[in-house]
Amino acid sequence: MNKYCNILFDLDGTIIDSASGIMNGVLYGVKKINETYNLNINIPSNETLKKFIGPPLDASFRKYCYDDEKLSLEFVKFYREDYNGNNGLFNCSLYDGIYDLIKKLSENNYKVFLATAKPKESALRIIEHFGMEKFFTGFYAPILGGKIKNKLDVLKEALEKENFEKDKTVMIGDRIDDIDAAKNVGIDSIAVRYGFGNDDEFKNAVYIVDNTKEIFDILSK
Repeated sequence: MNKYCNILFDLDGTIIDSASGIMNGVLYGVKKINETYNLNINIPSNETLKKFIGPPLDASFRKYCYDDEKLSLEFVKFYREDYNGNNGLFNCSLYDGIYDLIKKLSENNYKVFLATAKPKESALRIIEHFGMEKFFTGFYAPILGGKIKNKLDVLKEALEKENFEKDKTVMIGDRIDDIDAAKNVGIDSIAVRYGFGNDDEFKNAVYIVDNTKEIFDILSK
């Protein structure tokens, strides 16, 4: 019998390469903030833009652009204007092998869940866009205006509602938020190097992999 039966996947940087859509949305949001409030916030470099992928956007704006709560919420509103309104969310692609991996897990009686800090409405649109919704047992993500804000909140909600056996549950993600949230709630984690994180973020990961084949090898042991 396999060790894990409940498999939680992050979305950005784990299932999809969403860099272009997110980075363009961030640029749009910062420019709109500058125009609307007559500010001169520096346009983030490509390296900084990549850091917006994964964590909550308002927190990233305050950390990398301008530390003001009200403006950070306005930034998120402008970001969504581009990302959702202009269909920037579909400016993404599946990582090599991820469709087949999730399909195979589903067909082999694993329970596959989405656990993302991206708003649920956007996350579901992306999963449906790639025709993958049928492979998932459940979807956990923040709802706009709700109490769930970050990956730790998402995992707590998933564990509470699904009543998972923790030693049979694993989180797969590419950022420190995924890995540290998993450790915080008491489940194992698999860090993927092909996403947007780096090995410095994976100190608390139980496993580190380079590709989807290695994920399957761990899950099928």
